[in-house]
Amino acid sequence: MKCDVVVVGAGPAGSTAAKCLAENKIKTYLIEKEKFPRDKPCGGGLPIRVLNRFPYIEKFIDSISYGCYTYSPTFKYVLKFVRQRPFLANVLREDFDYKLVKISIEAGVHFKQGKSVRDVKVLSDKVVVTLDDRSKIEAKAVIGCDGIRSIVAEKTHISSKKSDICVSIVQEQRMEPEIIEKYFTDKRLISLFIKIQGIAGYGWIFPKKNHINIGVGQFESAANPISDKKNIKELYKKFIKILKEKNIIPKDFKIENIKGATLPIFPLDKTFGDRVLICGDAAGFINSITGEGIYYAMVSGELAADVIKDSFLKKDFSEEFLSKYQKLWMEDFGNDLKWLGRFNYQWGKQSERFVRLLSKDEIFAKLMIGILGGRISISKYKRKLIMRYIIASIKDIFV
Repeated sequence: MKCDVVVVGAGPAGSTAAKCLAENKIKTYLIEKEKFPRDKPCGGGLPIRVLNRFPYIEKFIDSISYGCYTYSPTFKYVLKFVRQRPFLANVLREDFDYKLVKISIEAGVHFKQGKSVRDVKVLSDKVVVTLDDRSKIEAKAVIGCDGIRSIVAEKTHISSKKSDICVSIVQEQRMEPEIIEKYFTDKRLISLFIKIQGIAGYGWIFPKKNHINIGVGQFESAANPISDKKNIKELYKKFIKILKEKNIIPKDFKIENIKGATLPIFPLDKTFGDRVLICGDAAGFINSITGEGIYYAMVSGELAADVIKDSFLKKDFSEEFLSKYQKLWMEDFGNDLKWLGRFNYQWGKQSERFVRLLSKDEIFAKLMIGILGGRISISKYKRKLIMRYIIASIKDIFV
C-alpha cells in the first residue's frame, strides 16, 4: 500500500492531523489499533479554548459547566466559582473521538481500524510502516499520535518508555438529569478535591448531560515513592464513600465499570526526526497540574499537518526541515507546559493552605482558575500570579 502520509493513532491528535492533511489533498492513511466507537478512560473536560480554536467541534459537546467547587484535603475550605460564561465543555470520549474520526474520513482520510503498527522504518526516500498482519504501507512521512507508549516514537528512536506518569482511575455512569441538577445544579458545576486522601493529585466529578464522570489521579513525579505509595483502586473506593458521606453524590451510586489510565507528564525533548513527527500524548503534551491534554493534542496535530504540507511543497522531509514543528509548538503552548512542569513537583504541598488562600482572595482565585483552565497563559502571567500569591498570603496572616 502506498500513500503520502501515515498517521498512527486516531485520538484527537491523529484525527486532527489526518483531517488537515486530507483537506490539503495529501493522501493520508489513519491507522488505529482499536475499533471505533471505543471508550477512552478520561474525565472528558475540555477547556473553552478548544472550541475557540476548533469551532467545528461545538456540535460534539455533551454539556457545558459554568463553574466549580474546589475542596481542600480536610473539606474545611471550599472555593465556589460560578460565572455566566462557559467554564468547561464536557464530552463523552467514546462519542467525541468517533465524530472526530468521521469528519476526517469526510475530508478524504483513509481510515484503517483494528490494525496495530508493529514496526516503522525510515529510509532515505520513504517510511515503511508494518502492521500486525504483516502488510506494509509506504509513505513520504509518518506522524505518531499513538499515546504514551508510542510505537512510532520508539521505533524511530525519538523516545523510549516514559517514566514520569500520572496514574488515574475513572468511571462514567449514566444518571438522570434531574438527579444531576439536584447535586450539581443546572449549571453542571464540577467538583475538584485537592490531595484527596493524601495523594499527590486530586479527585474530580464532571457532571454531564446524562452522565457523571468521577475519577482520581496521582502524579507519580510529585509523589514520595515510599510514603505516597497507594493502591489507587482502593483509594477510589474510599473516595466514593467520602462523597456519599458528604452528600456530594447519591447514596445509591454504584462503583462499576471503572477503568484505569496512564498519562505522560512532561514533553519529549525532541518531537521530530527524518520523515517523522510526534504529537499529543505520544509527545508528552499534557498539563502537568491538571492532566488535561485534548487541547494540546488537537493543536499539535494541526501544527504537524501544516509542517508536513510545507514538506511536500519544498520536497524536503529531512530532520532539519521538520524541526520547525518543535519551534511552532514551543511558541504556541510549549512555554506554558514548561512553567506548569516546574510546579508539578509541588503538587499537593501545603494544599490546605492553598485552597484557603483561594477561598479568601478572589483575584488570586481567578488567576489560578484562568491558568489551570487554559484561558490565560502562565508564562505571560507568572509574575502577576506570584505577586498575588504574596498578597493573598499577607492577607491570610492579618485578616
